[in-house]
Amino acid sequence: MNQVISQAFSYLKYIIRSKTKYSVHSPFVYDFITKVIEDKTYYTKYNLVEEQRLKLLHNKNKIEIVDFGTSAGRTRYSTYIERVKNIAKRTGISTKQGQLLHRIVRYFKPDIMLEMGSSLGISSMYQVSASPESLFITLEGCAAIASYAEQNISHFSEHQTYNVIIGNFDKMLPTVLEKLHIVNYAFIDGNHAYKPTLKYFSLLLPKLNEHSILIFHDIHWSSEMENAWNEIKKNDSVTITIDLFSMGLVFFNKGLPKQDFVLRF
Repeated sequence: MNQVISQAFSYLKYIIRSKTKYSVHSPFVYDFITKVIEDKTYYTKYNLVEEQRLKLLHNKNKIEIVDFGTSAGRTRYSTYIERVKNIAKRTGISTKQGQLLHRIVRYFKPDIMLEMGSSLGISSMYQVSASPESLFITLEGCAAIASYAEQNISHFSEHQTYNVIIGNFDKMLPTVLEKLHIVNYAFIDGNHAYKPTLKYFSLLLPKLNEHSILIFHDIHWSSEMENAWNEIKKNDSVTITIDLFSMGLVFFNKGLPKQDFVLRF
């Protein structure tokens, strides 16, 4: 209950602080608002992703879950049995957020995309379907869940190279990054805790350039995530950050002044 109250308070602060395009003086951010956030086009891939989500929400199969996260204060891992439909309800990114990810990828067209936390693949599908020519790599801690993610991604990967990597982020992320010369885009949605989030950020930094984009999901999930988000904003490599409450976007464009935006979404 304390977390619910804390999140409600954070959302109230966000509503008070958030701005619209009419109070934004950065051309880069203004374009992002008008061409991405406010893009009302209903892209055909939206329906295809939601059709797969509906199948997951009706899937009564039971699978064994290996959880490396900290959702209940755990610092190692736990195992338990859960129905696929319940996982889809609990962990699937919302339609609104998924469509935004699709538009972001569609707008920036990153060549190499990395996702940390594919779950059943709903967010993966939204991203993959927006950039068919990109390399897409997604990390998932649980093999049983990852198998569903891979099946779902395969529906959108006709012209795309993708890899579903299974294992603990702390162990797998360095291995994955060693094989990449650059990361153009990364969506971080896994271990919602202060130290792991900052660790992932520091590991990603050497692989980024001024056109790279990082998106952190659930930046107001807890005080730990809010503290991690504040630390990320202070980093000297970061120029523009955008707080949309449900996620935080980080840009590294060297030609832009350092600014932090809280935008209504």
